[in-house]
Amino acid sequence: MISTDAGKGIDSAVTAVFSNGVEHRECMRHLVKNFQKRYRGAVFKKHLWPACRAFNKKHYEHHYKTMQKASPNAIKWIEENHKHLWNRWRFSPDSKCDYVTNNIAETFNSWIRKEKAQPVIPLMDRIRQMIMEKHDLRRRLSNKMIDKILPHVTKDLNAKSRNLNYVIHRGHNNTAEIQGTTKELKTWRHTIDLDNRTCSCNRWQITGLPCTHALCFINSLRNKSAEDYIDDYYSVDVFKKAYARIVMPMTGRNQWPKVDMGFKLWPPILKRAAGRPRTRRMKGAEEGGRTSGMRQCKRCGQFGHMMKTCNETVYDSDAPPPAAPKPKKERNKKTKAASTASTQQSQTRACSITITAPLTNSPAGNTRRLHISLPLNL
Repeated sequence: MISTDAGKGIDSAVTAVFSNGVEHRECMRHLVKNFQKRYRGAVFKKHLWPACRAFNKKHYEHHYKTMQKASPNAIKWIEENHKHLWNRWRFSPDSKCDYVTNNIAETFNSWIRKEKAQPVIPLMDRIRQMIMEKHDLRRRLSNKMIDKILPHVTKDLNAKSRNLNYVIHRGHNNTAEIQGTTKELKTWRHTIDLDNRTCSCNRWQITGLPCTHALCFINSLRNKSAEDYIDDYYSVDVFKKAYARIVMPMTGRNQWPKVDMGFKLWPPILKRAAGRPRTRRMKGAEEGGRTSGMRQCKRCGQFGHMMKTCNETVYDSDAPPPAAPKPKKERNKKTKAASTASTQQSQTRACSITITAPLTNSPAGNTRRLHISLPLNL
């Protein structure tokens, strides 16, 4: 099983290389991101993801036909541009994997986010070290496990098996009908076959784990345990085999054998960007990241303005009235300049005071005059 995103290069390369019947899936998150660039609406927001996550063909067709009835062009675009598997009910039961996204690749990117700034050779050497440490950790954990099934899988199934108020109609040779009611008070019914490990909801076949219908039936039987009906993919023995291979330690780079390639490979000439280098990836708007600055008006539905300032014509009697035009502000540049000039003139005005005093030491009785200038704003 191979899962790719919406990249055209890797899509064509995987199709050309793995042409021996390998199941080729497509990341639903990238599909939705490309789809929302062209088509939007409440019907797609309500039915697109449920159509992808449906294990049963009937549930898938319910959501799919609802979208097709609302917008045939949108469904035609999906069929023409996204031809790989993106809905669960078409997944092969051999892989026992129900992933509809390739978030495991994003998890790996987050795992090495502190090492991604290194050159290629030190980066690959560091990834080798991290894989070697991870394998050793998983091997030591597996040696401590004594159960048949992985502990976290058993814990999840025990949590799902609580408070299952289903009606059981037993049949022949470990078969039964499980009946219940949804929140909308609609009655449903599924068939269970414990010997073949199948359920009509198709979840058990794809994931390899008993669904809630099977858990309800298994818990009602004596000397039966849910661990006996879990696929071997979730067993401790398979977990040990996955990490049985050893990644051998290596010496430092200065002790590696030198190879004469006949030429010198220089790094590309790059100009350092302004600011601190970015380590986290940029999240899209559908993941809770930062959205664009374009705002959508709730009155007319157009972008670029808000309802408070909307003056567009809307042919709807229930729509709010258009916003009143904003009053223009009067600019009094000349008056401000004149007031500034008068203020400066008033600050430069001054009064003159003349003081006449006799000179006591002078025999001729001469007098001296002192001229003092004082500003008016003191």
